[in-house]
Amino acid sequence: MCIINSIVNTFKKSFSFEGRASRMDFWLFFALYLIVFLVLAGIGLLLVGSIMGTIWSILSLIVQIALLIPYISVSVRRLHDLDLSGFWLWYLNPIGLPIIFVVYLLDLDPACNKLIDKISKVGSSWLGWILTILFFPVGACATLFLLFLYKGKPEDNSFGPAPCCQCSGDAMAIAE
Repeated sequence: MCIINSIVNTFKKSFSFEGRASRMDFWLFFALYLIVFLVLAGIGLLLVGSIMGTIWSILSLIVQIALLIPYISVSVRRLHDLDLSGFWLWYLNPIGLPIIFVVYLLDLDPACNKLIDKISKVGSSWLGWILTILFFPVGACATLFLLFLYKGKPEDNSFGPAPCCQCSGDAMAIAE
């Protein structure tokens, strides 16, 4: 019951990028997203080369795009739980370098200035940028994955109160 409530709450907050999301909320939605993707891809492979396969591909694309918005939303709220700006989701993806440059030039997030300073301090500025361009895609994805594994801040932070886990009460009631 708790799993369903968590996923339903994530869908209810699909267009909300404010507040915080617990690890459980994020990872349950990620698991759902992954399962849906694998099922759609598996069926697509069975139907490849037919007219039904083409229709299935279009429907699969629509479903993936529909699930992408809640996935981005829960990811931003998960970063908020770690007291990090939602901009870090855009920084820490394989195509994040252009986003970092734009955010830096427009001075949208002070954390970006710190990142640019750290890149420039590695040996020479050219070496820092060369290493960043070479290793950024892998490092960014790994960093984002590891961040999502961390436990959120139990106290209130600048993004709101700690997310309550409805399941802990249910588990306590069952244990008693």
